[in-house]
Amino acid sequence: MKIVRYKTPLTALAAFVAAWACVRACGISTFHLMGGLMFLVFFLTGRQFIQWQGRRRPTRRYIITSAALSGLFTLFYLCADYGSLLAGLNSPLFCLGIMLISGCGLYMIFYVLVMSFFLWTDERTIHCQKDTVSRFYQRLPLICFVFCLLAWLPYLAGNYPGVMTVDSLNQYGQIIGELPMSNHHPWVHTQLIRVFWLAGMALTGDPITGLGLFTIFQMLVMAGIFAYLMDTFVRIWVRKGICLAVLACYALLPYNALYMVTMWKDILFSGMVLLYSTVLFRFVSGIFPVTARTYLLCLLSGICMCLLRSNGFYAFLLTLPFLLFSFRRAWKKQLLLNLLILLSVLTVKGPVMNTCQVASPDFVEALSIPIQLAARVYADGETVSETDNEMWNRIVDTSQIAQTYESFCSDHMKNLIRQGDQAYLEAHKSDYLRLWCRFGLAHPLAYLRGYIDATKGYWYPDVPNRIGFDERIAENPYGLTARPLLHSPATIKLHEIVFKLPDMIPLYGLLFSLGAIFWLCILLAGRTFLSGAGRRLLIFLPNGAIMATLFLATPVYNEFRYAYSMLLSVPLFMICACANLDQTDAAP
Repeated sequence: MKIVRYKTPLTALAAFVAAWACVRACGISTFHLMGGLMFLVFFLTGRQFIQWQGRRRPTRRYIITSAALSGLFTLFYLCADYGSLLAGLNSPLFCLGIMLISGCGLYMIFYVLVMSFFLWTDERTIHCQKDTVSRFYQRLPLICFVFCLLAWLPYLAGNYPGVMTVDSLNQYGQIIGELPMSNHHPWVHTQLIRVFWLAGMALTGDPITGLGLFTIFQMLVMAGIFAYLMDTFVRIWVRKGICLAVLACYALLPYNALYMVTMWKDILFSGMVLLYSTVLFRFVSGIFPVTARTYLLCLLSGICMCLLRSNGFYAFLLTLPFLLFSFRRAWKKQLLLNLLILLSVLTVKGPVMNTCQVASPDFVEALSIPIQLAARVYADGETVSETDNEMWNRIVDTSQIAQTYESFCSDHMKNLIRQGDQAYLEAHKSDYLRLWCRFGLAHPLAYLRGYIDATKGYWYPDVPNRIGFDERIAENPYGLTARPLLHSPATIKLHEIVFKLPDMIPLYGLLFSLGAIFWLCILLAGRTFLSGAGRRLLIFLPNGAIMATLFLATPVYNEFRYAYSMLLSVPLFMICACANLDQTDAAP
């Protein structure tokens, strides 16, 4: 075996820079023993990595992909954590030096980890041998459906008829005629709740019955989608242990179970994105028989994805050109299928909603990120020219911005604009677009800080996400109150413990981090690219497009439910990245 030589001084220097970056990022004293331990770990790891890489001889494609992703992760880290990296420093020269050293150290750490991940997964596939398949394995889709429902039942019993926050209650107000119809919360979702509300009123005259029926319907639909994904795994012989791990995540992770009984459009929307992506996987793999049911599920999931949330429609449009290009050999069927989806969606969004007099969200609702960036200039106390200040004052009271602005949520600033002259803003959109661009050129760092704080929960792991609820049905003027079937001090305490565990247990907490899951998805997309199955990257596009819309227009910096579809799709992404589908046949 060839011995790979390494240069000890260079390895030691790299380990020193990496340890320096970690000590600075973690806020550890330079006198702490942990700094020395970090240096030793990085030095020994670097030696082993050089030897391993020398034996494996990664291609230029691996090196470029690893370098690109490592640079991206380093950029994310520096942007999000610059405050702790520069803590206690005032000199611009010192700040620049620390950022450069930290960037180099973090880049080397990420490069070793990313390249190691690619080389390790390159040796492994995650499908099993056909001769090991049992009757239990073949029944996994049904087991998945039943087990999910059973695991979610305690959450339904403890929160019956379901969790209803301010958003849900706004939809309920529209259903009973107390509020005008609006598409601010998807009108189609509101009407779906209305169907079950009417059924409950007809059966018992009690609105709680109807709301409970909707929650049960949502649980059945989501369990069915997970079972369909499990059926997909079974048909390509994914190992039983992996299938059971996926089942445990869907059934037992607290936020999955709690979301199944929460009346948000984001839950069914996320399920439909997963269903749509699973159908695309079946199309792309080329080993599944494409039946009428497959086309019907694609049609249904595509329509629901577009109608259950506004950015779902934009995600579909962004995905469509790549989809048609990937299926250019069978373009007629795909073109017809997607035209049916578009025609159905545009019919509902246009003639149907106009006939039902459904109001569209106001213009300000779509300006979350631009508003936050401009407001950050005032919030940070930067000097604003008289001309710019006068123009901003035409639509909003700028003297109120500093005390109203919240970096994590744009609702405060949107409401401040609504109290001003929103009509003038709508009538002079082009003028304010030019002002916003000019304002950004004059205050680039404030814009950058504003953007980082407005979005970092989606792309940086170390941001706490709000998932649990302290309420079943929020306080409301409609007389709705929760009627939990399980309610005791023990269940309340158990709920508190379950949602505190992620803050206490390392690694487990990463399952509750949008940023960590986003980084994992990027790694899996890179692994898919390197596997030579570039066509499978299409499976990542719907969620990638949804994340892109969040980066451009999210109203909250870390709203877990907004990116929930990405979390649900991780098992499918793992199969895309690591399964060797070219050497397996679909099960009958």
